[in-house]
Amino acid sequence: MEIQQFFALIKGKAGSILLSGTLLAGISFFALVMIEKPFQSEMDFLIVQTNAGGQDFYTQFKSSEYLGKVLSEALFSERFIDTVVETGKVNSEFLPFDKKDRLKAWSKMVSVKKNLELGIISITVKNDRERDASRVISGIAEVLTQKNSLFRGGDEKSVEIRVMSGPINQQNPTFVEMIKVILAGFFSGCFLSGFFITLRYEALRKKSMHANAIHLNDILGTEV
Repeated sequence: MEIQQFFALIKGKAGSILLSGTLLAGISFFALVMIEKPFQSEMDFLIVQTNAGGQDFYTQFKSSEYLGKVLSEALFSERFIDTVVETGKVNSEFLPFDKKDRLKAWSKMVSVKKNLELGIISITVKNDRERDASRVISGIAEVLTQKNSLFRGGDEKSVEIRVMSGPINQQNPTFVEMIKVILAGFFSGCFLSGFFITLRYEALRKKSMHANAIHLNDILGTEV
């Protein structure tokens, strides 16, 4: 298909393409609202090595990177969950008693983003109730700042976890997330619609060419 034919085809089907984009954008927004928890609480933590005086910059960087990975993974361990419950900020009945279900529920509720170059880990807790999200993030903060030595090696006082920001409580999904999902759904719908319209047009064009070729052969055969 030539470029001019392609644009002419897309222009002629613009209404259908825009309708498909709008439909998928609406479905994406509805799915986001239904899947996501309505509230979230966020906090940022900075990993600081307190006895790094004799280390060069590269060694400090790699050590902070390693600690960030260790603590981020430890957050989803059964021991970490139990330690959060022991703070008293989270009721022991808040999560399922079965170990497998407990870890699964926790991983759905808690998410971690790592900026290992700066030694920062960002934690988000999502829940159906704002109060519960606040309690969980508060318990996590207490464990990280006061009991982080339970989940890493080295001297107890060699690493300090400091709160950089938070807790920040807000409704979920955020306005920015909703806009991103709606736009992604809209453009995906437009692209898919345009793609299938093009495929259908090419299939019909080839079928028509094939039919014309057969008809021409029949005419030539008759004349002979």
